[in-house]
Amino acid sequence: MKKPVLVLLALLSVLPFAQAMAQAPPASPVPDTAQFLATLADGQAPASSDLTPAPSFMAGCTSTDQCPTGQLCCWVCGNPPLSGGTCKACVTPIKGRCPLVV
Repeated sequence: MKKPVLVLLALLSVLPFAQAMAQAPPASPVPDTAQFLATLADGQAPASSDLTPAPSFMAGCTSTDQCPTGQLCCWVCGNPPLSGGTCKACVTPIKGRCPLVV
């Protein structure tokens, strides 16, 4: 009977130390907006011209005429719904056709 009581007392004596060690360190001061923006501009080189532009993605198209050049308005939600729906988007064609959506 003495052993469980001693183990419990030992655990309870460690609890305050565990809580003290779990506290987060004090936060550093937050710079104002102008200082933050100044740090972003320092030492950055201009973007390389050989980078590929990010793909554009337009959801909710109804025809390919609404899509950027080189893209098609395709179903992206699997099988086309029986009565309309908003599951069309502008996507880059694969082998000249809409990609297969499973």
